[in-house]
Amino acid sequence: MMKKWHFVLGLILTSVLVLTACGGDTGEEEGTGELPETDEVVVGVYGGNWEEQIVEAGLQQFEEDTGIEVIVNAGADANWFSSIKSAGGENAQYDVLIFQPDTIERAIAGDLLEPLDPEYVPNVENIYDSVNERFTMDGDVYAAGFSMGQLGIAYRTDLVPFEPENWMDLWDERFEGQVGVSSPSYSAGLQFFSGVMNAIGGEESSEANIDATFEKLSELQSNTVAYPDNPGTIQTLLERGEISAIPFWDGRVFALQDAGLDIGFTYPEDGPVAALASWVIPKGAPNLANAYELVNHLSSPEVQGAFAELSYYGMTNENVEYSESLSERVQVGEEFYQDLTWVDYEALTPKLNDITERWTNTFDGGQ
Repeated sequence: MMKKWHFVLGLILTSVLVLTACGGDTGEEEGTGELPETDEVVVGVYGGNWEEQIVEAGLQQFEEDTGIEVIVNAGADANWFSSIKSAGGENAQYDVLIFQPDTIERAIAGDLLEPLDPEYVPNVENIYDSVNERFTMDGDVYAAGFSMGQLGIAYRTDLVPFEPENWMDLWDERFEGQVGVSSPSYSAGLQFFSGVMNAIGGEESSEANIDATFEKLSELQSNTVAYPDNPGTIQTLLERGEISAIPFWDGRVFALQDAGLDIGFTYPEDGPVAALASWVIPKGAPNLANAYELVNHLSSPEVQGAFAELSYYGMTNENVEYSESLSERVQVGEEFYQDLTWVDYEALTPKLNDITERWTNTFDGGQ
């Protein structure tokens, strides 16, 4: 069920994107076109802390500034993608969605997304080039990169006698019986699989390289004692000291640091793995003008900066200013983003069931 966020409305600002239709005509005109004016926008976001953080960082202010009612639907990529695929580009249930890269790729391939016209979403031009390039086709950008999570190595500083520097350090004999590894059926596990393959010089499109990655993973068995597949279990295992190292996301680790846990984080020299959340507009969005305006608002340095401080993640707008506490820890900027490892979802997704089965066999059941 959709949830409506009711806030005290400030002055209703006239959007530069929404032009009042004349003579009862609400259709698009020539060129970039006039978009019909409506009074709401439906946005799909991840639930829990993510929902609370994005409301505080940007959605509440948008509603107050514009007078546009923001209707928030907490959910996940799979359900949202099924919905816009069923809509087929007409009468979509959502105006704005937050998607992961694999979902964006499928949506672009299915012609299910609106291009983000820079006239309507000028802040997209301030997103780092290496991010925009990921979602550009035929000159059009189809997703506004937002929160840049990066998978690296989380480790208990009080239990580990050295500071790991790269993925291969997890194979170090000093980690015997201390490592946690997630299954490829979980996003962190698939990203780790891609990170290992990149570290040994392989590519996901090569069956030989996939075989080589599994051969390398088989050598990690003596160090591995747990196979958690959700953030809560990973946090519990680290807190209890049942594992001392695991591939995990930077923002999650920084939050644990501020909660008082003796935990460190390494951006591996052989390539942290991108875990990017981005905003998209489905084709057939019923409140298109408001959707453009909202994505532009969420792509601003002010909103991204506020979300960064709440979530502990780096962001994608090059003009974001970070607190001293966060800037000392998170690696942000083109110099880092251009060297990230990105999962080749086009190559791996069709093989995911087989890869997961092989992973389970490699780790003797993975339980």
